[in-house]
Amino acid sequence: MNTTQLASKSFAQSDLWLFSLYIIGTFECVFWLFNAFLIIIELYDFPSIDKYRIQKHKKKLRFQPDLVNLMIKETLRHQISTILLTPVLFYLLNYFGHLDIHGSRPSWSTIIYQLTLFILAEDAIFFWTHYLFHTPWLYKAVHKKHHVYTQPTGVVSVLSDPWEGLQNQISIWLMPILLKDKHLFTLCLWIVIRVYQTVNAHSGYDFPYISTQYWLPSIMSGALGHDFHHQHGKWNYGSFFNVWDRLMGTYRSSTNNKRN
Repeated sequence: MNTTQLASKSFAQSDLWLFSLYIIGTFECVFWLFNAFLIIIELYDFPSIDKYRIQKHKKKLRFQPDLVNLMIKETLRHQISTILLTPVLFYLLNYFGHLDIHGSRPSWSTIIYQLTLFILAEDAIFFWTHYLFHTPWLYKAVHKKHHVYTQPTGVVSVLSDPWEGLQNQISIWLMPILLKDKHLFTLCLWIVIRVYQTVNAHSGYDFPYISTQYWLPSIMSGALGHDFHHQHGKWNYGSFFNVWDRLMGTYRSSTNNKRN
C-alpha cells in the first residue's frame, strides 16, 4: 500500500471523518425529510393539509418567485458553510472536554439529562441573543435579513446573516462544548430534536399532533408563536419555550393567526 492509499484510508477511519459524516448526515436527513414534505405541499394543493396553513390570507410562496430564488441561493450558501464549519465544531468539542465516538452508548438517564441541559441552555441563550438582535441597530444591520421572510417556511430556519448564524450555533452548541464528557450518539439526537423544532417553528403550518404547541400550549409557542413573530417582526423571541417571553413581557398570544 502506497503513501497516498494509506493517508486516504487513515482519513476515512479518522474521528474527524466519522464525526463529520454522522453530524452532517443527521442534520441533512432531518432537515430535508421535513422540508421535502413542506415543499410538496407548497407546490401542490391538498385541502386536507392546507386548512392548517397559518397565513391563509396570503398566496403560497410558489407564486412569489423572487422570494423563492432568494431562498434557494441562501440555502445553498448554508449547505456549503455547514460542511466547511463542522470540523471546527469537532475540535471545539474535544478542546473543552472529551468527545466519545467509538465507545458504547451512554445510559438513557445520562442521555436524557444531557439533552435536557442542551434544550434549557439553548432556549435561554437563544432568547436573550434573539432579543438583542431586535434592538434597532442590530435589527437593521443583521437580523432584518431573516425577517425578509414574513411568511416563513422550513428552509427559512437556517437563512440569516452570518453573524446571526454564529449566534444560532453558539446557542445550540455552547452547552455541549462546555460539557466535559459527551457522546456522538447524544449529539446526533440533539441535532434531530433541534432541527425538527426549528423547521416546525418556521413551517407556516399549525399541524396537529406533531407541533409542540398542540401538546403543551401553555409553555411552548410552536409554529403559531414563531409565525406570529415573523408576521409582526417582534414578540415571541423564545426557541423551545415561551417561559422567557412570559417573564419579560414579550409573549403575545398567537391564536389569532388561526383566523387569518
